Amino acid sequence: MGQFFKSISIALQNIRANPLHTFLSTLGIIIGVAALVGILALGDGLEQTGREQLANTTSLNMITVNSKRTKTVDDIRIQIKDRPEFTIEKVQELKSLVQDKALLEYTGTRSAEINYKDSVSGIYLQGSMEFGLQFLDDSVFFGRYISKEDVINSAKIIVLSSQIADKLSDSRDGLIGETVEIEDVEFRIIGILKGGHQSTQKVFIPTSVYTELSEEYPDIVLKAQKAEQIPEIENEITQWLDGNYKETSDAFTISTNRARVEQFSQGILLFKLIMGAITGISVLVGGIGVMNVLLISVTERTKEIGIRKATGAKKKDIVLQFMAESVTISFVGCIIGWIVGIVGIFIFVPIVNSFTEIGEFRAAIGTGTVLSILVIALFVGIIFGTYPAWRAAQLTPVDAIRHE
Repeated sequence: MGQFFKSISIALQNIRANPLHTFLSTLGIIIGVAALVGILALGDGLEQTGREQLANTTSLNMITVNSKRTKTVDDIRIQIKDRPEFTIEKVQELKSLVQDKALLEYTGTRSAEINYKDSVSGIYLQGSMEFGLQFLDDSVFFGRYISKEDVINSAKIIVLSSQIADKLSDSRDGLIGETVEIEDVEFRIIGILKGGHQSTQKVFIPTSVYTELSEEYPDIVLKAQKAEQIPEIENEITQWLDGNYKETSDAFTISTNRARVEQFSQGILLFKLIMGAITGISVLVGGIGVMNVLLISVTERTKEIGIRKATGAKKKDIVLQFMAESVTISFVGCIIGWIVGIVGIFIFVPIVNSFTEIGEFRAAIGTGTVLSILVIALFVGIIFGTYPAWRAAQLTPVDAIRHE
């Protein structure tokens, strides 16, 4: 270990003694590493931004459970008539099973018309349970939301979104207790929501009433507290289906949006690999520069090498000295390149944001980027320092000392 640090010390002395040689030899590495840092940081930032946008536009924590609408027989898709359905009691049972990990809603949505006095408006009619409000980025502004008794009793009540309420009347609170008509069925307005983006143009009725009115099966929708819990919740749902619907458990589908996230991440990874490979070429060119400078150094320091070997230095000592010098030069170049890359990112990103209107674009420096720089420094130093070190070690003491 002492010999190693001694070699590092000698390498640093030689670097300080030949600053111009060192700078020229590391210039290619500096440029290559700076470009590589920029590419990796921009790739990480793009991935983070993309994930956030996906999270805002796609319910990544959502799990949907529904009965299959079709089946395939001899490569022909056939509609299933006697599809199994969930009862309110079974939905409540599943809710109790996963309540520590996820919120649950039993819901369906379709378009319809709502009639109030002389006005007619297009709406999205959505079935909801008593805990459905937890799914909405909203709260009750006037009145109340659907209760458990409303669901059990199939009460003909309705909750309006703020947008629909404003279409029907200039006075939101005046609508409470009023009657509206949807497909010849009268509903009493019991609540108006404050106004969240997920409840736009929607009205909410008990899921039990929605099933009667729509003659279609609602879906069980779960919102996991954490995306990491989704596989565990999926497994629990599968076991629950197997236990409660033994003969028809394969008639249900469990779907998530994980595939979209995985595809996006794979695309970003491919981008970083391709761009990293392209910029990595300049790092290799820089490594060749290091090798050339070290070969020149071997020639210039032939007499020094001969004296060291004559005074007892072995081949491995000479190899270690030049390898240490190669790794040190590469490491210094990588550090400078890393700094240049970071500074370049801080300059580049604000310029990009000032010319675009697609949202805030940013870079991110991950642990993987930092580790990759260290690996590159070690790799370049070892690979391109091997031949100069070997050549220096092959010199004989007599020939080396006689060399001028």
